Amino acid sequence: MSAELIGQRQASPSIVESIFKVSERKSTIGTEVYAGFITFLAMSYILAVNPAILGDIPGMERGAVFTATALAAAFATLIMGIFGNYPVMLAPGMSMNGFFKGMLLSSSVALVWHEALLGIFFSGVLYLILSLTNVRKAMIESIPEDLKLAITVSLGLFIAFLGLKNAGIIVSNPIILVSMGDISDPKVIIAYISIFIALGCMVRDIKLATFISFVSAIVLTVLADTFMGTNNAPIPDHLVAMPPSIASSFGAIFDFSGITAEKMFDLLFIMIIFLIVDFFDGLSTIVGVGRDAGIIDKDGKVPNARSALIADAGGTVMGSVLGTTSVTAFSESGIASSQGAKTGLAAVIVAGLFLLSLFLYPLFSLFSAAMVAPAMVVVGIYMIGRLGDIKWDKKESRIAAFFTIMFTVLSFSPANGMAMGFISYAFSMVVAGKGKQVHPVIYVLSVVFMAYLLML
Repeated sequence: MSAELIGQRQASPSIVESIFKVSERKSTIGTEVYAGFITFLAMSYILAVNPAILGDIPGMERGAVFTATALAAAFATLIMGIFGNYPVMLAPGMSMNGFFKGMLLSSSVALVWHEALLGIFFSGVLYLILSLTNVRKAMIESIPEDLKLAITVSLGLFIAFLGLKNAGIIVSNPIILVSMGDISDPKVIIAYISIFIALGCMVRDIKLATFISFVSAIVLTVLADTFMGTNNAPIPDHLVAMPPSIASSFGAIFDFSGITAEKMFDLLFIMIIFLIVDFFDGLSTIVGVGRDAGIIDKDGKVPNARSALIADAGGTVMGSVLGTTSVTAFSESGIASSQGAKTGLAAVIVAGLFLLSLFLYPLFSLFSAAMVAPAMVVVGIYMIGRLGDIKWDKKESRIAAFFTIMFTVLSFSPANGMAMGFISYAFSMVVAGKGKQVHPVIYVLSVVFMAYLLML
């Protein structure tokens, strides 16, 4: 073997090592690749869930949403892997898309889909600016931890409720508002079976519970279609094809022709809501995975925090331009760290798999909202776990959490829940004589939320 060839073989690992510091972080290339592959399987449901959820919104095409989802996830995850060097994967957030759909279909705002995405674009730009400055520290410290936890739980319950509704497990009832659906319906039976399969995985600590529930729903639906003629999942002639066009969504946010003065408040509201959720949700995932992977020091300092947050914010900006909702760090990234991943190489692998998935739209297009409903329920079960972290012995936190969760679910609007949470928290703290402990940002947001509720 020539010395030149040996030199070339030695150069490749050195490039990987210089970028990702694999050996320095006590990992191996094989471990990173395997962890990335497993994590992609765990979060690939978003390629079916996001188009299924957003595709029900008038004006949004499922094929375009699929392509936008894959591209935005690949872009943000690649930036996170190379520049942040974290085993953190990003994609359009489940809480974000459910919120977005519920907000538009419930007429909480007077915007159409591409105008609402413009608000998300502005939230991403502001997030990007905050990530480049020290303002992000002030923002992080302004909102109480209990209020952030309550928001997370409320969004999880909202997603789960939407999943149960899509599956037909919960149906509308004019007398008592909602009731149980027809359990003899094959669609409902499949949803129940898939949910309990996922519950079994969760109890046995199998990390791929969400993915397994998703796959089980697909398999059972196809079998029901084959043997019972339900026609819920017609199998296409081919499973590989060119990616669907995003001509209908790419750059649509820059069409300002329909934006009036009356819609400006809605744009501002969306920008604030998505900024808060995206910023804090992304940061918590980055910190959690970083600690699990041993990247974050014992003193709590976050290496490359700015690069990691820029990847998160940049993904939201790119996603809104492409035609999808906010991109955020996925909690499934914890699977990567649990498999031994400690570098951004695992994220780069995931980014590459998202790009390859662009050519598998016929496969993912099989999936209906009912088929992905079990995955939404499982996500809700995971997110409700944050309830235990709320300080229930503090009356102010208890009141704010209650209002946030109850109004989100009962009014079918996370926006209403967040509004009532902020307002009730500020009110309770003032009445308790603790008004000076409340950050001025909370008061400003409370005023904005009150104006929003008055305009509903």
